[in-house]
Amino acid sequence: MSDERSAASFRLSDAIEWSGLMRWPSFVCLCLTLCSVGAEASPRTMGVAVQVSNGKPIPTQAQFEQFLNPGDYVRDVLGWQKADPHCDLAGSPTRSIVIPSSMQTLYDRVDAAGGKNFVTLAFNNKSCGQVANAGGRTFPSTPALRAEFAAYAAAVVRQVPALGGVSIWNEFNGTWDGGYTNYAQKLTDYCLLTNAVIAEIRKVDPQLPIAMGATVGWNIDNWFIDLFDKYGCIGKGDPKVWLDIHPYLTGKKISGKTDWQLWKQSVANIRIDGISNPLMATEWGAKAAYTWQTAHPSGNYMTTFDSQVLSQDPHWAGAIWFELLYDRKSPNAGLYDKSGLVTTFGVQYLNTFRN
Repeated sequence: MSDERSAASFRLSDAIEWSGLMRWPSFVCLCLTLCSVGAEASPRTMGVAVQVSNGKPIPTQAQFEQFLNPGDYVRDVLGWQKADPHCDLAGSPTRSIVIPSSMQTLYDRVDAAGGKNFVTLAFNNKSCGQVANAGGRTFPSTPALRAEFAAYAAAVVRQVPALGGVSIWNEFNGTWDGGYTNYAQKLTDYCLLTNAVIAEIRKVDPQLPIAMGATVGWNIDNWFIDLFDKYGCIGKGDPKVWLDIHPYLTGKKISGKTDWQLWKQSVANIRIDGISNPLMATEWGAKAAYTWQTAHPSGNYMTTFDSQVLSQDPHWAGAIWFELLYDRKSPNAGLYDKSGLVTTFGVQYLNTFRN
């Protein structure tokens, strides 16, 4: 697919083709939506996720330009094991990490498109003696491992161009839980790592936003309250320390309340505790968005999420849609389909968040 085709305006017939779900009522809604381009956009910094680190395609500069406002984020992981293959960064502040050529191309394209790179720091490093590179079996829980991870984080800040922020780990309260069975030890070790990373990054860039907490789901209040109040995480109330969240919400009912309502209450509890840090959705959308849209074929997930989530709290740093390109694991959530054409979600996103 050429850059010219990806940059071209989508055809209406392409935009309404969506796994057989679109029918005449939805067609009419889409036509009305297309006529309302220029509606008020969200003031938060938005962005899109990619998976170049997992061998997925690198979006073209034109694709980025179609969906990014100036300064919007593009998020991917830069794995510790790939960036630090010799485990020799700690104590050598001038030593460089290895940035794979595909990732460097990604970073350069984001920069050229006027966006900001957002790097998730994860997971483990077998070169440092750990049993696995993935995040579900182990965690950098010793002083030596923490020092090496923090050195890798600092090097990322020095070397990645147009860097807009970083996050520490991914979904630590979910799949990538470090293999822990003890909650207190798990959060203690996470805080020790986070504190080390923040300290090293601040030596390089005192103002760079750092997202911490690595959560998924609506039930995040006790997690963040415990991190800051019980287990020693620094940065409570720091506007440059963001709360890393993945609010995959579908409107489903749990114990008589929708997850929209449960989310609002969870955030309210965080604010009551004095945690004023901005929220940063390093992922949202994906299967949750498709599930909601399937149940509401004439609705608009983007505007619903904006009203039910983003507009409910004044302290938002941003939200990064998962994901920009087609992905067979979430085949209906891309802003582009597998042919490189803008999807229905893409139309919604452009109308809601593209200035």
